[in-house]
Amino acid sequence: MHSTQPATSCHTHAIAGGGAYDRHCPETTLLYRTIQEHWSTFLADLEAGGGKLPAFVLDELEAYLRCGILVHGLLRVRCKDCGHSRVVAFACKRRGFCPSCLGRRMADTAAFCVDHLFPRVPARQYVLSVPYQLRFKMAYSPDATSVVLGAFISAITSDLRRRARKRKLRGRLQTGSLTVVQRFGSSLNLNVHFHVIGIDGVYAEQSDGTMLFHPLPAPSDEDIARLARSVCRKVTRYLGQLAGEDKDQQLTLDHLANASVQGLVATGPRRGCRVLRLGGNGEDAEAAIMGKRCAEVAGFNVHANVRVGANDRDGLEHLCRYLARPPIANDRLQELPDGRLALRFKQAWRDGTTHIVFTPHELIEKLIPLIPRPRCHLVRYHGILGPAAKDRDKVVPTPPAPPGPDAASPDSAGSDKAADGESREIDITKIRRGSRLPWALLLQRVFMTDALTCPKCHGRMKILAAITGPDAIRKILDHLGIPSEAPRRTTARPPPQCELSGTADLAEVDYADPPSPEW
Repeated sequence: MHSTQPATSCHTHAIAGGGAYDRHCPETTLLYRTIQEHWSTFLADLEAGGGKLPAFVLDELEAYLRCGILVHGLLRVRCKDCGHSRVVAFACKRRGFCPSCLGRRMADTAAFCVDHLFPRVPARQYVLSVPYQLRFKMAYSPDATSVVLGAFISAITSDLRRRARKRKLRGRLQTGSLTVVQRFGSSLNLNVHFHVIGIDGVYAEQSDGTMLFHPLPAPSDEDIARLARSVCRKVTRYLGQLAGEDKDQQLTLDHLANASVQGLVATGPRRGCRVLRLGGNGEDAEAAIMGKRCAEVAGFNVHANVRVGANDRDGLEHLCRYLARPPIANDRLQELPDGRLALRFKQAWRDGTTHIVFTPHELIEKLIPLIPRPRCHLVRYHGILGPAAKDRDKVVPTPPAPPGPDAASPDSAGSDKAADGESREIDITKIRRGSRLPWALLLQRVFMTDALTCPKCHGRMKILAAITGPDAIRKILDHLGIPSEAPRRTTARPPPQCELSGTADLAEVDYADPPSPEW
């Protein structure tokens, strides 16, 4: 069933005091066109080799191909003053790799953490990376993920309490943290690791029942080394108690995930080869990351050198966005002259690598393992910040006043969809979204763009209806001069695929120079 939440990403044009809203057109992006043209061929190649993907993976890809396409459903938004109207497409709301939906989820999570979760106290980021073998086990085993994360949180809590006891603090000391489970690395490899934002201190309950915060000095390098040893010891002790591999896990998904962890190509003509890299010397440097407040023990790497001040709310929101970011950004994916795709890194690797190169077949292969299993939480709360914590209400900030009726967004219109699938007038004054920010307010908060401001008279726009009937959608789009046909999906091409054949084409390309920005 297609989601009724509008697409949230947008194109903005910088103007004085903000930006102008433009409708998001996913069908024009390189990522969408790549999946649209090669998804059927990828599936045909897997079936020819006897492989099969789980249903949740197929649903994710199919939903992405419908995300942001007006033909599959839209909202009518109209200005109350001049009558100008626009249409807003529905979104897939998936958690795998969709840049638009994950961008909205990223902004929503960051806004919730700043406005409703973290008190005005210092916070520190802890990052845990685990050995390669454990990453593969954690990829599709919720029990393994919970065991490793529990060991990590327990080690952080014990370290904070130990350092607090050294400062003569007694009584029941409480800590709190937020964890984001990231499944990807910078090269789209499967790398399950944890980003934890923890309160950099402890709370102690006073005689009158209030909670008093005690900040702690920054941990030393030895403290982080002790924390890494504790995580390694706890995980080694408890991980053996888990059951074996998930019996219903698909063999094809195992194969793709295993190759993604190792940075290899799992299917196609370059099966078993390393993913190509640009801009470096091509050597696989295996250097341990050792720096300030960073330690590694038997493959367990802990980094804790990022700290946010008590009143730095903008810095905290920026850090939360970084934790919840999508695995791939449209503006970093470039097409090479020979038809392959180059993914640009935000920062060059230590060996000088600036880009990583995929064929379209390989890009789809790398995106599939990044899709999490259904009902597996990627954002978790611990300690005094947990949803069921007894003293949570005593430390979290007071929620801001709810937005007025004009701030309501197309997000909330899905529940008022007409039963006949056509349209229905929506009373935005009755919309309630709890503590979550509406779509229009998120756009204004992140992009300084008010999507409900009329571009002609600068009045306020109102949501008229959610429309899902194909005939009604076709009439509206034809009237607005927008294509009323969904993008056609390319049918599967029979092998061999000349543009994906390996060695002959690879020899003709010089990888010494990175691709130019014009590509």
